[in-house]
Amino acid sequence: MLENVDMQEFERVASQTGAFKGVEIDLLHETLLSWKNSPGDPYTVLEMRDGKTLVAFAVISRINGRESTYDIRYIVVDRDYRSTEGGKRLLELLDEELLGKSSYAVIRLETSGRKLQMLRPEAFTEAGYKMIGHIAGYYGADDDYYYFIKTAYREKPDASVTPETA
Repeated sequence: MLENVDMQEFERVASQTGAFKGVEIDLLHETLLSWKNSPGDPYTVLEMRDGKTLVAFAVISRINGRESTYDIRYIVVDRDYRSTEGGKRLLELLDEELLGKSSYAVIRLETSGRKLQMLRPEAFTEAGYKMIGHIAGYYGADDDYYYFIKTAYREKPDASVTPETA
């Protein structure tokens, strides 16, 4: 058990972004509590700090029944670090973490337009994610729904190897 984890620090950073509603902070609390009691099953938390200050974090979960499929449950960048490369670095850390466990990972993210603004909207496509779903106004006026997916490989697969030749 990770007794020295300050869950309120994570909740405070998420709350200060302005992108998370009260109930979402409550759900984050429950998710962090589950992670604190059983790290890696199913949640993994990645964090970035500027000195001792938490500036970004991601919570990912492995999908039951899928060996290498993960959902990004939360991805949060402090409002003062949005214009930096913080979001990009956080996505790189996420890949490194997952590819340290397996030779490939399928990574999914469902998010709102409000939350997407925390990282820069193009951060996901620049990191190799494909937008496979978009519903305008799903969460309200000017707050769309987005669904992204990415397959990350420890090493790029050989293009000459196809399922038929493997």
